Amino acid sequence: MREREPLTVRMAALAFLEALAVRYGRSDRTVRTYRTALRRFLEYLSALGLDPDQAKTADLDLGIVRDFITYLEGCYRSRGRALPPATRQTYLSAVAGWVDFLLDEGLWTLPAEEARRLAREIRAQRGRAAPPLPRLPREEFLEALLSAARARPPSRSRRKELLRRRDLALLLTLRGSGIRVAELAALRRGDFDPAQGILWIRQGKGGKERLAFLDPAAVEALEAYLRARDTSVRGKVATALPLFARHDRGAGGRTLPMTPEGVRRALRQLAREAGLPEAITPHQFRHYFATRVLEATGDLAAVQDLLGHASPTTTRRYARVSPRRLQAVHRKAFGGEAPGTEEGP
Repeated sequence: MREREPLTVRMAALAFLEALAVRYGRSDRTVRTYRTALRRFLEYLSALGLDPDQAKTADLDLGIVRDFITYLEGCYRSRGRALPPATRQTYLSAVAGWVDFLLDEGLWTLPAEEARRLAREIRAQRGRAAPPLPRLPREEFLEALLSAARARPPSRSRRKELLRRRDLALLLTLRGSGIRVAELAALRRGDFDPAQGILWIRQGKGGKERLAFLDPAAVEALEAYLRARDTSVRGKVATALPLFARHDRGAGGRTLPMTPEGVRRALRQLAREAGLPEAITPHQFRHYFATRVLEATGDLAAVQDLLGHASPTTTRRYARVSPRRLQAVHRKAFGGEAPGTEEGP
């Protein structure tokens, strides 16, 4: 690519973050993570005497980029800690992506061999950490949450009655669809097809669309909630309303969408009412859904499609934590007998 007028280092970092969101469709979470990593990189440049607001991208050299991880390790050691492998991986991924962006856009020029060598060296430093295994919620905890939601008495207060109906529909939707909390918060009424029990996920991770499915209990609870909430709204106006709305006093009479944090707060409140030792997170419902589908079907490809995973590697984690599946394998190997039932040697 033709070399462009060099930007300041800070402006080049901002251009990369904007491209992540707009051009490459990366999630808000990824952009926030990369922003944190690049902020640390700019702090590192300042420590070297390079002002990110004055230095140009042309002022970067291989050694500066290569030694970023050494700087990070030193920062952690000064606090008596080791640099976590996941942090190393994330920060180096961010810097590697930014370097690729600079080279592709002609904002930083390197001979081809040097660019390849730098890429190899960054990959070698990453020390890729294996993602943690999914943390599955206990079945009895899920049932306790549902019991708590169903035990709430009907209320003459419209706000409290809508909260009661919404939270039951929320639990059943999370349990039966496997969708992400951000996907749930983005749903509109027009994305819900009760006749087919379908949710249309239009704002999935990476900007991808897919279908999610609901069981009859979730469909019934959602329809009951929407009938009580939108009594006088019809047509196109209704389809544009959020599927799950806020019913706190701050919302007033407006139909505002729940936020992911609002969903978590609702689950924490139900956990308190159920007497659980800790709340179940929205993502644990996703883990529960994936494991249950895998145990029922053994079809990893179907689980990948239902969850909206880009890579089958991500989905395979559920094969490692499926209790019934692993127990069946163990019984097949050992005959299902309890220890100590064999006769003596």
